[in-house]
Amino acid sequence: MANLDSIKILAPISSIDSFNSLLYTDKIESDSDNISSQKSVLRHSNTIGLKSVIIDKIKDNVCIEMSAKILLNDYSRGLNINTISDAISNINKGNEITFNSTFLDTAEILRADVTDNIKPSQYSNKFYSSLSTIPIAKKYHIDLYNRKNNLGIVFKGNQKTVRDRMIIYDKCTEIANDKNFGKYVNTNKILNDFKGIARVESNHSQFKQIKKFYDSRNLIDILQSDVKLNYDIFSRITARADSIELSLFNEFEGMKWKDILKYIGYKGIIEMFDYDIQSIELFVAKFSPNNYRRDRKELHQHYMQLQQKNGNNYSIIEDIKNQLKIA
Repeated sequence: MANLDSIKILAPISSIDSFNSLLYTDKIESDSDNISSQKSVLRHSNTIGLKSVIIDKIKDNVCIEMSAKILLNDYSRGLNINTISDAISNINKGNEITFNSTFLDTAEILRADVTDNIKPSQYSNKFYSSLSTIPIAKKYHIDLYNRKNNLGIVFKGNQKTVRDRMIIYDKCTEIANDKNFGKYVNTNKILNDFKGIARVESNHSQFKQIKKFYDSRNLIDILQSDVKLNYDIFSRITARADSIELSLFNEFEGMKWKDILKYIGYKGIIEMFDYDIQSIELFVAKFSPNNYRRDRKELHQHYMQLQQKNGNNYSIIEDIKNQLKIA
């Protein structure tokens, strides 16, 4: 079951029951003697979570943007097959526009943020710092944000066509600083809902991309889908790179050149034998018989450091992947 946050939807104009024309601005464009565009655009929304409404009278459709905040105190549940009717009901309670029963059956998604709420086994501010150092595929890079109103990381793809974008962040930090939203909801209840939760969110701004992933643009089809989109994207991002990443340069800050060469040498030996310590020791004993005791001790130090480093990195990756798989 897909779970969404911000979403842009297109539906036939026949799905509108009524709208308050006094709240809309008419925008008309003409080409020679013909009207090429005639739209009614909502100037300002008084309904929390409803971002925009555009009624296109030439194309005979209506486009709305909304976020899961339309659910108010149930915000943490997100927009899914169980809550979408409540979201439309809350729109209908406002005075901007009212939809009839055909809206949900005919609506199509143009843009969406696909979300999953996960509960990391070891969750703290350090979680995001650790996450920012995990090994990732070469075509991605990571940005870490640690600010008063923004705690999380952003993965961005460098693909030439459709670029993946995924964020993992602390929702409590965002909610605690959203004073406007706090005027309309029980902030303590929502903060409690998100306590210990990391929000995983992928952003999809092209409808072709959405259709490719879900094999449909229909709102209900997507909400009922079993596609684990965030799992698939995170798995692509964390696929092991084939070469040393530039981000690893930070690892060698302050080291002398001879120490860097020594580190890479030990690391290469350890990885060559896939961390099999007995095979590694036999290799050292054969090729460094005169300095075996000294080299064995130093090798063990590097072995433990790499084990700890990789253990932390990969345990975080596997924890997130396992939770996304069952979300």
